[in-house]
Amino acid sequence: MPSYYDWNTALIEHVTHGAPLGSTVYLEVSEDTLERVGVQRWGVPGDGGTWAGDFLAAVQESAVRAGRVDVSWMHGGDPQGWPLGVAFLGAMVLAASQMQTDVAAAVHERNYFRRLGGVLGVGVGSQGRPPGLPVGEEEPLWAAWVRFLRARGFDSTARGGEGPQRFIRYPISQSLVSAAERARLMRVFAERAYPAGWDGETVTSRLRADGAPSVKVRELLQRTGSAAEDVQSALLDVLQAFHASGGAGGVSAALSARQLVAGLYRDEDWRGDVVFSLFPRQPRGVRLADLVVEVRGVLTELRVERPGFYQPFGEVRPEELSVGTRFPVVGSAFVDALVLPAREFWLLRPDPDNAGMFASLGMPGVGERVVLLLAEPLLADVRRFREEGLLGWAGEPVAVGAGWVELRDVMVTGNHWAEVPAGNAGALHDALRPAGGVSVHVQGGVRTQRAGAYLVGGAPAVSVSSFFSEAFLTVCRGGREIYAEPVVPGEEVVGVLDEVGEYELTGESRGVRAVRLVSVVPWEALRVAAAAVTPDMGVDVGTAVVQGAQVFAK
Repeated sequence: MPSYYDWNTALIEHVTHGAPLGSTVYLEVSEDTLERVGVQRWGVPGDGGTWAGDFLAAVQESAVRAGRVDVSWMHGGDPQGWPLGVAFLGAMVLAASQMQTDVAAAVHERNYFRRLGGVLGVGVGSQGRPPGLPVGEEEPLWAAWVRFLRARGFDSTARGGEGPQRFIRYPISQSLVSAAERARLMRVFAERAYPAGWDGETVTSRLRADGAPSVKVRELLQRTGSAAEDVQSALLDVLQAFHASGGAGGVSAALSARQLVAGLYRDEDWRGDVVFSLFPRQPRGVRLADLVVEVRGVLTELRVERPGFYQPFGEVRPEELSVGTRFPVVGSAFVDALVLPAREFWLLRPDPDNAGMFASLGMPGVGERVVLLLAEPLLADVRRFREEGLLGWAGEPVAVGAGWVELRDVMVTGNHWAEVPAGNAGALHDALRPAGGVSVHVQGGVRTQRAGAYLVGGAPAVSVSSFFSEAFLTVCRGGREIYAEPVVPGEEVVGVLDEVGEYELTGESRGVRAVRLVSVVPWEALRVAAAAVTPDMGVDVGTAVVQGAQVFAK
């Protein structure tokens, strides 16, 4: 049976693996999550048991002594420096995921600690909490988890509440889609025949149009920015679980194969012609190896290019953009296909690692220029958005074939999207609508192999983009404020990232805030890559072959 320490490591890897650096992380733990983690790491549970049951047994064995909870030994780290309290926090989130909600999103929070006591096998003491877990005892574990994530370039979503809800809000904040909400969503998917080939953005847009099944889901659909991307990922996971297991959960869902979703990667060939490639996303929480995709008879091994994404490959034909396409995956029991979803538009952001390239890299921020690839029927609505002062672009639409056009240097210029009807472009209207009207950008700098990190002495400049004429920038390093000044939107601030450390950049304008995390590392952090040197690659000088600084005698 896996130990508490095994589960602690497994949960950390599950929620961070495949997450792009800079993204937000939820410690979302449900019975389905535990079954998936267990099956992928240790196979099918024996003796008709479940991995959720195994997890609870491991937590109870290590966190409960003589009928009392003991988390005092969890305040340190394991040999890797990873926080020891994550599995216990996962048990707290599991209790939150099991809480009943009604369609009006009335969460019965008063029974949370009773449920937690049941999860830990100890019941509830006189304080209304599990014995041995006094008020606030668990908060340092949440603080350690937040520090761990931020030190690795992620942003934690764990937040405490106000007043009597201060401590209970931590685990509730991590349960993005509870078991009750998953069941409601699966009923909607069945009744409205949602297909398996959609991506998270399409699922979200369709749910908005069809009507959310509860107030909780409606609140999720209203989130913007990186929070909206988290919702899209969670809803896609529910849809794929629905199709993989026919609506069942538990071990059957964990054993069912799912699909990888590809975006687009835009390049230009030597003639200046636009070429689109498949840009597969890594699935969060799934550690996969030796995946091979068959595209038009050619087998291609998927290789991780950066956290969250595989290397782009192949070519996407214009006629495939409207109908989508599906390519088989071989060599995996957990993934059976790579899907390019059928869509009416694609928003392609600049690739920070490759100048001049654009890709499906999430939702653009305020002040960012992107490429908008869209089907011609949407062009009339997009022109209307420009006439209303919502966005602008450079030049005329460029035809790319099969009824698709490309708009270049597209930038959102207005924040009054709610006042302009979407017309026939509802999903595009939602995607272009900015999150709050403020963004934090970094420009220039020398990046390391670890995307999101910069070398000391080569750090980038910082700017705040806003629809308003004033903004404020706060910079914290290691949790300590080192800069807090009014700034002119769009103007670069230099010299604030001049030391090694983990930085939190907060831009604010008219009460709206945006946060960005940046790491600055020493030059010693650079990985030394061994060059593949062979004599046949050098210059023949007669008695020897010279390659770089090496001489090979004949």
